[in-house]
Amino acid sequence: MTDSINLPTYYFGHVISVLKQAGIGIDKWLASQHLDLAKLLEADARVSVQQFDGLMKTVIESRGFEDLGLLVGKRLEIAHHGDFGLAILNSATLHQVLDFHVTFLPIRVPFVKLSYRIKGSQVVITLADEHWQGSLHRAVIEAVMTAIVNMLHTIKFQDSSQLLIDLLKFDYSKPRYYKKYDYLKVDELIFDKSECSLYFSKRFIDKPLAFADEFSFQRAVLNCQKDLDSYLQQDLNAVDHVLKLLREEDGINLTLDNIAEELHTSKRSLHRELEREGTSFKILLKQVKAQRATALLQQGKSVTEVADILNYSDCANFRRAFKMWFGDAPKEWIAKNRKDNASE
Repeated sequence: MTDSINLPTYYFGHVISVLKQAGIGIDKWLASQHLDLAKLLEADARVSVQQFDGLMKTVIESRGFEDLGLLVGKRLEIAHHGDFGLAILNSATLHQVLDFHVTFLPIRVPFVKLSYRIKGSQVVITLADEHWQGSLHRAVIEAVMTAIVNMLHTIKFQDSSQLLIDLLKFDYSKPRYYKKYDYLKVDELIFDKSECSLYFSKRFIDKPLAFADEFSFQRAVLNCQKDLDSYLQQDLNAVDHVLKLLREEDGINLTLDNIAEELHTSKRSLHRELEREGTSFKILLKQVKAQRATALLQQGKSVTEVADILNYSDCANFRRAFKMWFGDAPKEWIAKNRKDNASE
């Protein structure tokens, strides 16, 4: 479910720099998606897919930044990728660099998968976009492909050889600004193909890299693995996400608005997604409260204490709710539960 995926803001600074240089009002642009610069600068800041798509469509389709992907990609050097970049810099070979990309690219660019194969005398790197379409697809592919080109041109080999890119293929039509692709310094560019791919000689793939360091590589990989684990957790559906938050220590105090904000989505979108999955926030909150109530009673808490913990205004309201959940009042449920435990 793409609605539940939150995108890292890792490269937003580069997008903002490009727009600032063109005189775009950043505060107003961000406010159009209920964001502000201070939030984007927070540690582990993320934006929803809807927010990202809305922001990018505004500048690409409304402001005429057709070449936004190229402009951003040109700014992306290895040093800008954090632990991801450290892993690249400390890899032993290009083989290791590409294997790393296959696994960890989603922590930097969700929905874009990288694969590679050997085809005759060439290594072929392929990018597959699983979400974006039209001008957004072109912009994302341009940015990622340009960053990969920058990386391949920057990587140093122990024998001081220089990797040359022989061919780039794109699955979209030649853009009006295609002359700007000269920046990529490749022998051949082809558009309107069935895939987005990059070709270079396979003689480079196992050459030792100049700055390889196994210890530093492994440390960077461990940090990237933490980010990947967090990203993969987002594959949970809306019900799982809501239940996870409600079951936290103070989770039952959360409102639908609170949870929507936590998941970087709108209240309306979250409500609609829960409906699509056959439930509602109210039903899930009742479910969690019922589970919490029985757990607390089994721990020896009094009915009054449980009613207070679950934020009921008085015991009578809690008793009525409990009877609706289980068919028995709390004291009757406790007595039955003790009797069942004694007979086991």
